[in-house]
Amino acid sequence: MNKLLSYIFKGILTLLPIIILIWLIKIVYNSISSIVGYIFSLSSQSLIATIIVCFLVLVFFFLLGFIVERNKEAILLKITELIIGKIPVIASIYSTLKEAINLFSGKNTENYLGVVYITLNNYKIMGFVTKEASDFYWVFVPTTPNPTSGFLLQVKKDEVEKSDLSVADGFKKLVSLGIK
Repeated sequence: MNKLLSYIFKGILTLLPIIILIWLIKIVYNSISSIVGYIFSLSSQSLIATIIVCFLVLVFFFLLGFIVERNKEAILLKITELIIGKIPVIASIYSTLKEAINLFSGKNTENYLGVVYITLNNYKIMGFVTKEASDFYWVFVPTTPNPTSGFLLQVKKDEVEKSDLSVADGFKKLVSLGIK
């Protein structure tokens, strides 16, 4: 049952940026459609103006296609992130989700320092080091069996016991309540 819930949660997290992207594409499409409709309504009286507008639109799409073909995924991702970054509330949620997904999926290995154990009131608690500062670590301690919530601790380096668990193994242990 816990594995099922874990997969459902991961599926939702995976689709959230895509849903936001589709929503933004719909907004952009509606905006472009209304602008092009307005331009064509102004130039509908003149055949030359309509041909010029059609030519400029085709040149624009050609240049956009050329840029995308040369840079493929990077340009689309950057454009999408630029658009999402301009929306006040969505931008902060998207960037937080993206960092968390990258951190726990192993894509952001330069900032991720590993699974650790810290001692609180003679109990060892598993956490994930998210940042290293001069003399302490920032450790995210998720709740179990739902690791989407938790708390962030600032722990001195000498009070942290590093583990050899991978991120996946750490989450398995967390979600399975320590059984696996």
